[in-house]
Amino acid sequence: MEFITAIERLAREKTCFVGMGNYFKRDDAVGLYIVDAIRERLGAGPVTAMNVEDVIENYVFSIAQGDADNVVIVDAVQAGGEEGSVIFAGLDEFNEMNGNYSTHKLALFLSGKVLAEHDKKTWLLGVEVRDIDFGEGLSDKVKQSADSLRDILLSYINCDQKELVYEH
Repeated sequence: MEFITAIERLAREKTCFVGMGNYFKRDDAVGLYIVDAIRERLGAGPVTAMNVEDVIENYVFSIAQGDADNVVIVDAVQAGGEEGSVIFAGLDEFNEMNGNYSTHKLALFLSGKVLAEHDKKTWLLGVEVRDIDFGEGLSDKVKQSADSLRDILLSYINCDQKELVYEH
């Protein structure tokens, strides 16, 4: 599913955006950076956003029992792509891959199972990172991608439904 089309659809449905990462491991904080911006500017509507830092397992049951039909996990990835590139697909598709696509793979895998058992459609929106060593601040290309994603997500999440219909 194309990213923009999927985000547009998810913005009209009950969707929870979940930011994962560690503020003190540079690019690993990209998911937190994006979701914190969404949380600050979130208008009324079916979308919610939460920051789980690097312990999604502490929140997974409240997410699973929540009102959202969809969960979009926003996280740093290391899939061998170009720094700042974006990946988006169903979480189950990533769980079938060999290798370490996420900096939090095991927690995501187990959380994905819990969410699936509660009939949640779960997606991974990832940004390819370069530096996850201790430190603060995103690298330039990762920040550029994060800012673009933030703007795209907010434009659809806070968009009036009439605008969504007449835009296309």
